[in-house]
Amino acid sequence: MEYHRLLQRQMNRLNLKLTDFSSEQKEQLEGFLQLVNKSYLEADQERYLSERSMEISSRELLELNKNLETAQHMGHLGYWEADIVNDKIFWSKELYILHGLTPGEPPPKYDQFLKSVHEDDRAHIKSLIKIALAKEGTYKTELRIRVASGEYRWFHVMFQSFLKDGAHILRGISLDITERKKTEQEITSLHNQLILASRLAGMADVASSLLHNVGNVLNSATVSVDFLKEFIGQSKIKEVDAITLLLQENLSRLPEYIATDPQGKFVPEFIIVLLQKIKEEYTLISKEVDNLSKHITHVNDIIVSQNDISRASGMRENIFLPEAIDTALEMTDFAFEEHNIHIMKNYQKTPFVLTDKVKLLQILVNLIRNAKDALMENSVDAKKIITIFLKKDNLNNKLIIKVKDNGIGIAAENLQKIFTLGFTTKERGHGMGLHMSALNAKEMGGSLEVESGGIGKGATFNLIIPKVEVPPPLMTT
Repeated sequence: MEYHRLLQRQMNRLNLKLTDFSSEQKEQLEGFLQLVNKSYLEADQERYLSERSMEISSRELLELNKNLETAQHMGHLGYWEADIVNDKIFWSKELYILHGLTPGEPPPKYDQFLKSVHEDDRAHIKSLIKIALAKEGTYKTELRIRVASGEYRWFHVMFQSFLKDGAHILRGISLDITERKKTEQEITSLHNQLILASRLAGMADVASSLLHNVGNVLNSATVSVDFLKEFIGQSKIKEVDAITLLLQENLSRLPEYIATDPQGKFVPEFIIVLLQKIKEEYTLISKEVDNLSKHITHVNDIIVSQNDISRASGMRENIFLPEAIDTALEMTDFAFEEHNIHIMKNYQKTPFVLTDKVKLLQILVNLIRNAKDALMENSVDAKKIITIFLKKDNLNNKLIIKVKDNGIGIAAENLQKIFTLGFTTKERGHGMGLHMSALNAKEMGGSLEVESGGIGKGATFNLIIPKVEVPPPLMTT
């Protein structure tokens, strides 16, 4: 029988030969040697399998590590571990690359790392690490770090703090988000430009409405002026010169002239009739002058309102809401009665509030003008009504201004997009008015909502603002 080489070596060393034993002993020895030989063979098999497994595991680990490095490179992400107290730092290969350093070199020490952090972010990261070293947990932040090229790049850093052999260890990842930050800045810049454009468009709409109102008022004023010019041209007051001349010519014999002269006898009666006519003319002229004065006052009020809405917003003022609503109505007045539009008011008693008057007026002007446009499109209801409600929501400490109309209404599918930038159902609309109004309401700490039963059922816009009352003056003694 052929034995395992190691067993055979041991047998040769002991000079063990089966021929030296009796038949019975030989049989027992052979059985024992077969068991030992089997153990050697099994040990070889286990060793082979173990070595083969280690070879496969090493290859898999190398492949896994390669895939991990590829994923880190594609994601601009590196991982690290730091024992801050003992100043032991480990960086992954990709983290070296992200910082523009050569992999394999000693990574920066903690103090060197802090110097590379942007001075505006340095105090924050120091504070965060101090907290992490005192308390286990997960932490994250964003900061700017100066890389080898001298450029500051943005990193999103997330790490865990845990105890290991009595020391606090920080282990985490650093993700380069510089491009994302640049994109965010571009988006923010575009958003600000869009808001400015929307605001200017909204103000242009208001200005257009105001100019239209001014035009209407000036037309009425022109009518009054033309009437006065025509009326004065035909006035009986011119005849005063003739009677004055006649009296002056006969002044020396005035009693005799009036008593005996055929022409002079009619002078007193003529003067009485003339004075009556002059009185009538005076009444008519006074009425037209009053109308003209009202028109001029209205134009002045519109200009004052335009100044209110054109100045920079952002400053909160002490506002009496009914007065602000009336101002908005004046600014949007386009002869409501001439178009059979009736304005109804339903106001609860409300306190003076601190809010942005410019934003408030811009919203109200837009809502009233939209209500007017909706009414002009509705040919069903002969009587067109805009109802403005002013209510208190004491439970939520809010004030609600409702602008309701019985106009054309809003289709159900449009309710969710009515405040979206660019959305409009008007032929010449630009879709900025309601979007800007919603933004203004949000900036005021409130909101703008809409309700409608559908086409032909009118609409209600709800402007909700915080009830921030003016604080009472400090009492002095």
